[in-house]
Amino acid sequence: MVKLRKGKRAYGPSSTLGIMRFFDTETRAPKLTPEFVVAASLAFIALILVWHIMVAA
Repeated sequence: MVKLRKGKRAYGPSSTLGIMRFFDTETRAPKLTPEFVVAASLAFIALILVWHIMVAA
């Protein structure tokens, strides 16, 4: 058993409720759908490949 000094508190593990509160908070950041992220990534890859072909040629 651990003895605590006066004024110190022992904290237990995070509860599921606390984790849910953290992830449910609203932010002012733009909301991106997974489809948009995948499409933007593929477009960026295609752009880099085209640029690489143009510069290497």
